[in-house]
Amino acid sequence: MSMSYTYDISIIIVNYNVRHFVVECLESFKRSRLAGLRVEVFMVDNASIDGSVDVISEQYPEVKVIANKDNVGFSKANNQAIKKSQGKYVLLLNPDTVLEEDTLKKCYDHMEVHPAVGALGVRMIDGAGIFLPESKRALPTAWNSTTKLTGLSSLFPRSKFFNGYALGHLSENQQHSIQVLCGAFMFMPMATLDKVGLLDERFFMYGEDIDLSYRILKGGYEVHYIPDTTIIHYKGESTKKGSLNYVKTFYNAMGLYVDKHYTGSGGVMFGRFLKMGIWLRASVSAARRLISNILPMIFDGALLFGALYAFSQLWAQYYFKDNNYYDGTSLSWNIGLYATIWVLIGWLIGYYKKARWSKRVQTVLIGLVSILGLYGLLDESYRTSRVIILAGTILAYVVMSLTALIRGKSRADSKQKQILIVAEQTGAETILKQLKESKSNTEVVGLVYPKDEVYDNNIYVNNISQINQLSKVLKADEIIFSTEDMTTKEIMKTMVKLDSKLSFKIAGDESLNILGSKSKNTSGEIYDVDLQYNLNTEYHQHTKRVFDVVFALVYLILFPVTMVINKLNIVKWARATWTTFIGQATWVGYNSEEINNLPKIKKCVFENTVGDRTYARNYTVWLDLETLISAKFILPADNE
Repeated sequence: MSMSYTYDISIIIVNYNVRHFVVECLESFKRSRLAGLRVEVFMVDNASIDGSVDVISEQYPEVKVIANKDNVGFSKANNQAIKKSQGKYVLLLNPDTVLEEDTLKKCYDHMEVHPAVGALGVRMIDGAGIFLPESKRALPTAWNSTTKLTGLSSLFPRSKFFNGYALGHLSENQQHSIQVLCGAFMFMPMATLDKVGLLDERFFMYGEDIDLSYRILKGGYEVHYIPDTTIIHYKGESTKKGSLNYVKTFYNAMGLYVDKHYTGSGGVMFGRFLKMGIWLRASVSAARRLISNILPMIFDGALLFGALYAFSQLWAQYYFKDNNYYDGTSLSWNIGLYATIWVLIGWLIGYYKKARWSKRVQTVLIGLVSILGLYGLLDESYRTSRVIILAGTILAYVVMSLTALIRGKSRADSKQKQILIVAEQTGAETILKQLKESKSNTEVVGLVYPKDEVYDNNIYVNNISQINQLSKVLKADEIIFSTEDMTTKEIMKTMVKLDSKLSFKIAGDESLNILGSKSKNTSGEIYDVDLQYNLNTEYHQHTKRVFDVVFALVYLILFPVTMVINKLNIVKWARATWTTFIGQATWVGYNSEEINNLPKIKKCVFENTVGDRTYARNYTVWLDLETLISAKFILPADNE
């Protein structure tokens, strides 16, 4: 007896702070050719702070939004929507994906003629048009786990023996029966989930797709991969792949999978081996990230110490005419402290995240002021020549400039992106306006006609058939496609044919965003008009958090003064100091409690004095400091 369903397909998207990508994903649904299919869409939001719920609710009223107050994880969030869904088929879909116009219809048609299939996946490419091997995978056996963990699979990507996990020997352009699908796109009959169960909620994020695929196979179903349709998966936007949180979450999930599925004497031995490999890989990943973050600071500090020491010896020889002038003094201790201060200031203002010259100047000058202040507090016997401090200022800038050049960050940050726009005139004008409003460091080097036919020489440099040659001749770094003038399928086919060194972005719909990604190893990038808000940038978020911590410490150190000016109200004083120090609040913030489409920040102690939109757009730590000074550091009465 067949069951009656209200919808043909229930699409479920779990979102966590990626509203721009959710919008683009939903726009790709709107472009879908459904041929009469009834589709419902759920967005489960895991307590995002980027305005996702408000934006999706307002712009896409047809989407059924489930707003969680906490981040409940990927599995539990999906299950929330599955339990409410009424579709014959369920599609679990990542927010950072873009579908072709026929993706939903082809998946539906394939399932209708293959009743033995319990799960279906499609061909996935990254933001550079490169095929993603996780589109088709095998279960983690002892051997393919070993080759994956040791890197042998990467050395022999087409080998059945060495790359069995990613099924590297199977063509990406042919249909296959496989074992494991990627959680970014899992198309399944509701009847399958009714039989094998929903996602295991012990998997917070990662591993749940392997677990569910395995249970579907054990339930007697087939798992299919079809190349008939392609999607873009930008990858890694919700959880940054290099973060310690990712390493911990991913390898914990793998450990859970091993404990769940590998039992018996042989299974226990394999499980122990696999867990040992997993944790070894996790330790290496964590250590690599820690070293990559700390090493530039250590390198700068050591070079600066060496430069200062060399200068001090030259100064002693040529000015004091005594090579041993600084013997028996605290010189080494002092210049070590100076180098440490400059490096720490650089870290505090975010220089080691983006080594721009402006941040370098700030680092050097703030460090100089801090060192001079400290110099005045030192006992005479611990003071060294102020010439060394002044020389250190110059040397600090020179050393940090050279190391930034070596790391390649300085040039990468200052390089202007050369862009080709593929659109008709109206669409191109919209994209140009978006680029201008986003304040991106870009230069448009040409407009390409999106069809393979005659074009207007006064507007276009050539048509789409010549785009590969054009990108090389005009030395383009990036190509932006307009979905108003090309179908998503046409865009993807073009991306696959082009040089993988190029990056690609998609624009031209109602989302007012230009989205894309350089490769599978980089998370998505956005040119968005909202980026004109300083509070949207990682740098200003970092400096705001540093300011909150530093000022909380100042409030604590000046305890007698701050308590007196706040009329000895220790409860109010302690609450403000503690909550800002641990990150539950911020010293300065918005005046209104209902702020839509502005960068989200914590509840504030003091309200800004310039207006919320101006505050978000022009934010610097000086705005926070001005607000506190104007309030004379007296906590507002409503903070009680």
